[in-house]
Amino acid sequence: MYRVWARRGSQYVTMIETISDPSSLPPEPTLRDYLEILRRRWGVFLLVFVSVLALGVAVTVTRSPVYVATAKLLVPSGSPSLSVVDSSNPVAALLSAAQPDSLATQLQVLQSEPFLADAQRKAGIRNIAGVVPPSVRVEAPKESNVIQITVEGGSPPDIARLANTIVDLHLERTDLLETTGLREAMEFARKEKEKAGRDLAAAENRLLTFRRTHQVVQLTAEQQAQTREYVELQAKLRDLESKTAAARAQIAEVRSQLGREPAQVVRDSAKANPLRAKTQDKLDTLRLQRSDLLREFKPTSRAVQDLDAQMSSLQRQLEATPETVHERAYEVNPARPPLQARLMTLEPDLRGYLADYNAIRARFNQHKELVDNLGPWEVAEARLRYERDGAQAAYRLLTERLRDMEIRSMARARTARAIERAGVPTRPIRPRKVVDLMLAVAMALFLGATAVFMREGLDDRVQTSREVERLAALPLFGRVPEVRRAAERLMPRLPAGSALADRYRVLRWNMGFTRPDAPLRSLLVTSPSHGEGKSTTSLNIASAMAMDGWRVILVDTDLRRSTLHRLLERPVSPGLSELLAGQVCLEEALQESGVSNLMVLCAGAAPANPAELLGGAAFEAVLGELAERADVVIFDTPPCIAMIDALLVAKRMDAVVLVVRAGVTRRAAVGQAAELLVRAGAENVGVLLNGNRPEDAGYYGYRYYGGAESYGSESGRRAQPLHRGPRPRTQPRNEALPTGSACVAEPREIVE
Repeated sequence: MYRVWARRGSQYVTMIETISDPSSLPPEPTLRDYLEILRRRWGVFLLVFVSVLALGVAVTVTRSPVYVATAKLLVPSGSPSLSVVDSSNPVAALLSAAQPDSLATQLQVLQSEPFLADAQRKAGIRNIAGVVPPSVRVEAPKESNVIQITVEGGSPPDIARLANTIVDLHLERTDLLETTGLREAMEFARKEKEKAGRDLAAAENRLLTFRRTHQVVQLTAEQQAQTREYVELQAKLRDLESKTAAARAQIAEVRSQLGREPAQVVRDSAKANPLRAKTQDKLDTLRLQRSDLLREFKPTSRAVQDLDAQMSSLQRQLEATPETVHERAYEVNPARPPLQARLMTLEPDLRGYLADYNAIRARFNQHKELVDNLGPWEVAEARLRYERDGAQAAYRLLTERLRDMEIRSMARARTARAIERAGVPTRPIRPRKVVDLMLAVAMALFLGATAVFMREGLDDRVQTSREVERLAALPLFGRVPEVRRAAERLMPRLPAGSALADRYRVLRWNMGFTRPDAPLRSLLVTSPSHGEGKSTTSLNIASAMAMDGWRVILVDTDLRRSTLHRLLERPVSPGLSELLAGQVCLEEALQESGVSNLMVLCAGAAPANPAELLGGAAFEAVLGELAERADVVIFDTPPCIAMIDALLVAKRMDAVVLVVRAGVTRRAAVGQAAELLVRAGAENVGVLLNGNRPEDAGYYGYRYYGGAESYGSESGRRAQPLHRGPRPRTQPRNEALPTGSACVAEPREIVE
């Protein structure tokens, strides 16, 4: 919904209609509007820009440098190239269980806190004040078996050493020789091989020495077999004797332990006392009964006192009852079943050892009779030969196992290998001073512009004449520059040719253009609210017209808070209120203003009913008398939003000036005041922007404001313009319409 003001004939009317055509909406803000906002609030922009830029420069300059070092590891994918599955080789189980970990697993290991802590400790990394501590990032590119280790920090030697230490530590911990124990197995096999070699050499020497010393008869093959079996049975008997003795000792120890362990053990357990819970339940029940009784009886009644006595007894019983009770339970000793199970295992083993011993002992006795018939030297020689053969077999077995482990160690698969080691960096990666400064400038520009537009959005006060025209949808009569010194705001006190005087003369001519077919006889000056300069404006307009030779009467119709008498330093009474009440005549109420051709009618004493006086017939009669005595009558009225006084007078005026003060008047108040005046039937309503800043008029207007002070001086007379004042920046669209014309001016629209 949009509110539209249009001029039909000589009167503004209000029409409410829905506009569906997007082209008829008010124009969107242009780049010029945004630049105007930035120019108007350049102080906020400069403050934020300088602050952010200074902060960015300080951070860039004071940041500690950060360097980066990178190392790379190649991790194989899949299983090792050499199969280690061999059921006949005990070392194969070790190698088959040590397959390389997956890439994801190794990444998790490298990123773990314990691993990185060990690497930093091994590399000797220490935190130094003012130096950025090292940080490690481990990552693997997609579809690649390469692990990249990136270390950032403030000390180039430390980060390079840490990256290489991480690589070395990972290679050390993932070496299959270390992880599977193969290296230790090879060392043990070498030592056992050397020992077996020495034993074999000693056995051969003993056999050779025995043969040289004694004359041994050559035994037949059957005799050699009997002798060899005799020696083997003798060795088995010695082994079974040791096993039997060990089993008997273990059985005796287990039986001794069983004798020390009791069959049952006592367990003490604590649980909540059930008597205490029952007592508490009874006490809670009595409390509920007492609450019910208190609804009907007093606390001193017999029934309540009986309950109190029972509750006290139960409370004492509850306090005397322990919270927990202990129970004693007898259980089977848990230490006896493992001992009994072990005893049941050892006893069958002992019986088996004894049975084997008896069987082998019988066979040994049979062979012993056969061997005793042989010579004693032949038996000794067979025993030495048996020892030599055992030592030779052990040496051959260890040699084969060691050769197998050496082959597999050379063909082992490593889980990773270093393909690139980290070097000491020479140039830092941060801060990038040029880039950071450019970012600081960009951020300062952005935040400065953001602060300006936020300030503009939060500030709902009128600032420029373009905003006034857009909000009020009324013609702009003129702009009055901002005057900071109060002594220079009144036109009678200004020197001839001042910029402020010329502004009011332009305002007078612009108001005259609103009635080209008839003279302007009455004028009303009002504002949306207090403090916007309407009284000063009405006095200056009257002074400008009087200085041009017009007979002007200035009437203060602000019967509530009169101001003109203070500006002109005149008594407030007698004035308009006494005139309307019939207490004085017009000649008695009019006063000299001190300006030629200008008379003033002050407000008078404050009446109780200002609106009734201004809306009555007496005011109509006063208007007629004033029109006969002056060429132009100017009325200074109260604000039109808060009081109805201005609206009652406005419909009787030839023109109405709505004074809006830049930087003070609220935007919503401008549109509301304009709507009230139009609805009240006011004709030829226009807006005066008071306190206009020089930048609102553009470059030429600014030069005019700044240099027009010298137009009336001796040094500036040659620069006087030919016209009486500058042409208005925006000429109203409807000034040239004759009175009574049936044409309707092009509507001006604002969004409601």
